[in-house]
Amino acid sequence: MVDERMSMTFSVRNNPGRYALLLGSGVSTEAEVPTGWAVVNELVKRVATAEDTSIEEDTDPIEWYKETYDEPATYENLIEGLAKTQTERRKLLEEFFEPSDKEAERGEKQPTDAHESIAWLVDNGYVDIILTTNFDQLIEKALRDQGINPVVISGPESARGAEPLQHQDAVVVKVNGDYKETNVKNLSSELESYSDPMQQIIDRVFHEYGLIICGWSGKYDTRLRKSLQECETHRYSTYWTYYSDLGDAAQEIVAARGGFTVHHDGATSLFTDLRDRVRALEDAEDGEPLTTPIARERVKRYLTREEHKIDLSDLIRQTAQQTREDIFDEDRLPLYGEDLADDFTADDRFREYGNLMPTIITVLMTCAYWGDDTVNSGEKAVSNALSTLAPSQSPDGGSNKRLRDLRRYPATLGLYGAGLTSIAAENWSLISYLLTQPIEVSRSRGRRPVEKNPVEALHPRYLTREWGRGLDREDAEESLRSSMNKTLREPALEFFTSESMYEREFKRFEVVLDLLWYAQGNGEDVVSLGTTYWGESIDELEAEIKQQGTEWPLIREGVLEIDPGEAIEVLDTIREDLH
Repeated sequence: MVDERMSMTFSVRNNPGRYALLLGSGVSTEAEVPTGWAVVNELVKRVATAEDTSIEEDTDPIEWYKETYDEPATYENLIEGLAKTQTERRKLLEEFFEPSDKEAERGEKQPTDAHESIAWLVDNGYVDIILTTNFDQLIEKALRDQGINPVVISGPESARGAEPLQHQDAVVVKVNGDYKETNVKNLSSELESYSDPMQQIIDRVFHEYGLIICGWSGKYDTRLRKSLQECETHRYSTYWTYYSDLGDAAQEIVAARGGFTVHHDGATSLFTDLRDRVRALEDAEDGEPLTTPIARERVKRYLTREEHKIDLSDLIRQTAQQTREDIFDEDRLPLYGEDLADDFTADDRFREYGNLMPTIITVLMTCAYWGDDTVNSGEKAVSNALSTLAPSQSPDGGSNKRLRDLRRYPATLGLYGAGLTSIAAENWSLISYLLTQPIEVSRSRGRRPVEKNPVEALHPRYLTREWGRGLDREDAEESLRSSMNKTLREPALEFFTSESMYEREFKRFEVVLDLLWYAQGNGEDVVSLGTTYWGESIDELEAEIKQQGTEWPLIREGVLEIDPGEAIEVLDTIREDLH
């Protein structure tokens, strides 16, 4: 029977970026870093020594301090009393968390193989979020050694100013503080609550991410434990890993979350094993088509790091090429009447294309939505992908004319996916590039492809030109647009907070594309348009253009080569053709 460790491996591998780590002191103790309690106890003992007082072996140093100074032995009280400036406070704590020369020689207080394995999981897109109760900076150092510059959230100020978690690919949330900031929580009373900004981040992680818990007992961090227990819904599994016994607190949390338990021989053993197992799965799948979740996470990671510019381009190109091989396989998708089922319809072909394209669609949408203001935009590679998805040669004579034109459907679907997410994210650079860079498409005669403007080449009107005129063509066009709406909805919900928001942005992009198509002189023979939108979508875009005038992005960028007044006149024409 497959054990829980194997289940955890497959969960991480198949859901990249969807699992967070919750790390406790058990991860740092392998590096010979003391726990918070150990630091406080040692400081109290030094205070007693300075007072020329000996603390008996059976006396609790914390209790001695409270009785002697009439205040609790908190980090704040001890450190502010022993060191008056921020520099002095850091120096006071440094010896507990930073290695001396001798400790460094012994490899102490430095990232262990566990930290390095975690950094590998982050660097390869499997883990984006790390929650830790530890005060040290070992995980941050391991990430930086891997070439990753993490976002560190360690208090209310950094939590309040943090970008949404899904916008970031390496976040360390230090729920109990950081020793260098001397803002750590240690006493039971301190661990009973968090600031509102920090609590919101914790709750979001527990709700939206799966969890791998290591080195944490759950016994002392009262508020953190309750937050886990109070999270009634969570999308992914919880794996509680443990070294010795599974305590009562841990058992209660596992039961509350319907979690799974994994025994290990230490954090290093756990994470190096997890890393090696995930690597083994990667190697076993080498040469196989990239899965959609893994492709999505790799794009997000490649966008933000300069050294991955070539990797991003290669990923887009290879994914588009693999998709091309599938969609132009005539054994799978025949183009001749005698090879088609008697009840075959165009809707069947829309669905067949859509079923072959989830990975490339997700790649293009992810680039479009997150690519603005990143070091790698992927603009050229995304545009080239549209050419790859478009047919470069016409089939031999005898093919079904309607299915021949529908061979551009995948490229149109790609344009819609990247286009609507670009506009929604206000990634005007990418959408402007996509709508103006010529793409290669087949021509009715001749074996060599021709370069055409993407608006003209991929507009739904072109794909339905063989349906005739009037209502027949309008119905075919509406069916095609509705099919794209359905196909793009699921991957788009990664970027939109609701289906209603997705519907609005889909219709908005449709109006924009129709505006461009008409403005390029393609609307003269239109009897009626088959769209998924109605007049209110045109009204919204018209109001947008009136308000922004020549600063409306597609006019400002030169994509729409007419002035605002002319654009509004075109919208009026489109409005009339809807009826």
